[in-house]
Amino acid sequence: MQPYKSTGHPLQKWQETMWLLIALLTPLFVNFWVEQQFEASKVWLLRTLVWALAVLWLAGWLAGIQPRSLPSSIRNLMIALVLVLTLSTFLSTNQPIAIFGTLDRAHGVLTQMSYFLLFGCVATQIDPERSRQLLFVIILTAVPICLLGLAQAVGWQPLSVLTDARSLITTTLGRANFTGAYLALLLPLTLTMAKSAADRWRRMGYGALFGLDIMVIALTHARAAWMAAVVGISLLLWWQHAPGWSRRVRRFSGLSGVLVLAGALLYALPRSIVYGGSIAARWTIWQASLRLLWPRLWLGYGADTLELHFPSVYPPQLVYYQGRGVIVDRAHNWLLDWSLNYGIVAMLIFLALVTLILWQGWQRLAAPQNAVVSLSDEKPLEHHWLVACMAGICAQLVGNLFLFEVAATAVVFWLLLAIVTAAITRGDTPKPPLSPPLWLRNVVIATAVFVVVWVVWMGSLRPLLADLHSWRGTRALNMGDLPAALADYETAVNYQPHRTAYHVAVALTAAQLSSFEQAERAMREAIALRPTDPVLYTQLAAVYARQAIETEAPGKIRLAYAAYDQAIALAPTIALTYQQYADLALRFGEGEVALIQAQQAVNLDATDGLAFGILGWAQLQAGNLPAAQSAFEQAVRWQPDSADFHLGLATVYFQQGSVDAARQAIQQSLMRDPAYAPALTLQLQLQDN
Repeated sequence: MQPYKSTGHPLQKWQETMWLLIALLTPLFVNFWVEQQFEASKVWLLRTLVWALAVLWLAGWLAGIQPRSLPSSIRNLMIALVLVLTLSTFLSTNQPIAIFGTLDRAHGVLTQMSYFLLFGCVATQIDPERSRQLLFVIILTAVPICLLGLAQAVGWQPLSVLTDARSLITTTLGRANFTGAYLALLLPLTLTMAKSAADRWRRMGYGALFGLDIMVIALTHARAAWMAAVVGISLLLWWQHAPGWSRRVRRFSGLSGVLVLAGALLYALPRSIVYGGSIAARWTIWQASLRLLWPRLWLGYGADTLELHFPSVYPPQLVYYQGRGVIVDRAHNWLLDWSLNYGIVAMLIFLALVTLILWQGWQRLAAPQNAVVSLSDEKPLEHHWLVACMAGICAQLVGNLFLFEVAATAVVFWLLLAIVTAAITRGDTPKPPLSPPLWLRNVVIATAVFVVVWVVWMGSLRPLLADLHSWRGTRALNMGDLPAALADYETAVNYQPHRTAYHVAVALTAAQLSSFEQAERAMREAIALRPTDPVLYTQLAAVYARQAIETEAPGKIRLAYAAYDQAIALAPTIALTYQQYADLALRFGEGEVALIQAQQAVNLDATDGLAFGILGWAQLQAGNLPAAQSAFEQAVRWQPDSADFHLGLATVYFQQGSVDAARQAIQQSLMRDPAYAPALTLQLQLQDN
């Protein structure tokens, strides 16, 4: 039995360069010339590089580079996982999304298969020396991320990006919690690098980077990252020392660690839920997601399709934790996410695969020849890295109990799995290299290149070009050039006709240009792609409402109401839909409809000032002054900067005969908007009393 070693073949050098590029570029790449600047752009680049790596792997194999054979158990689990994911995609409720992913995430089965390809190419080719080289590159990606995070934390934003993130710390990952999760994954690797450095200055440098990682993780306020960091470092220290302990001590200490982690979760989780915030939001999402799980238990709904189905079980209290209009596209728990995307069968196979790799890694560490207690012992360096990689893998799994993977964390996770798999694979007796005829080799390579070029064009370049035109369209729209914006949005649709966002952009822009026939057609095309998406029906209602106003076609209002009714039928617990419905009805003088819808909106969301304001005006029109007063008081409580709602309160007081209270309320209205004509009119009436 001989271990695998690098041959130095040029094709192998190219493979090594490719996986180093993947590790380096995925976390750091940001595309400033598209709308999806972070996650989707990373995925498009990642998939292209991985597929190129796969072609190089195939070319090397045909050229005589004998790859390492994966253990049969790992190979069988990988094959089973690929088959189940393929079947899940074939039976998905929305195959285009299941294949390519959503526009924001791009994490369809094509991306998941890319991770598998990356794992297979690296695990069968990498050796200890190149493992250390790859880990070195991964560790150093934290330097620009941490420096950028610190700059953003003090208020300097050197990157001009498009993001809806609430935290200033977006770095190159797009959000603070993604940044924290990525750095937590790197902590065991960085600490190992610091301890194993050859000289004092390097140890100090890596130690400083380790401290910088911890500082930025703390600044992100991401609890999942904190938990992942603690678990990763704890397991690193335990695995470094446990091989030298007796079996009884190892079992006792390991069980104690698991119980401490479980106890901490059981203690902290209920208290965090009571105080609200992100943990309460996740708990609410988990409960709703479980209601979706049973109908598609075995094979799931398809990758990246949760946002299509979650509205049907949307818990109304979720608005108190994460705000209105926030789309839930992840269960924020990898066990649930895998089960909902691909089914519980795929989740169990994936869990078995990771557990098997970690178990075999532990067996190698616990073998008698490796029973040492610290980094200072004379132990092959790859064993230290084996411990660090295993700790990083576990940190990712624990952190993703409250989060979900993104391209940067997923790439490191699968690279670490590949390194551990390579380390535990002793290798078989070398087999004679392949020597197919030259013509056959050329045919296979040419076919592979053709397939990869086609897949890159369809899966990466066309989405990139579409989003480039969408970005250009949005810029033109912001500058008031509606015809140019419409032309760019139409080009985006031509490149990606299965993306509803581009059809909606065409529809809303065409509506602003009064091209209502085109707008309605574009919205119908969008709805045909995602017939269970309630947001699309509210956007269709907005198109009908604008048409009714501009063309004085009252029949379009009935169509708008019908669109809102359809949205409510699909998602009956989303308060924002009722609020928009009520607002439209009030604007067209249908107070009774507005009253019904606004009341339902405030029943579902007791903090929506706009819904209370609409309810107040509807009650006022109906002559219910006490109810109107109560509604307006709630409206100004939750939306105190609205001149209109203070005016409504003043109007109620005036009609009730409370002139002094009306004057005070009208002053509040004019403080918000001194030129507000209805408030000035009421002020003149009050001066006559």
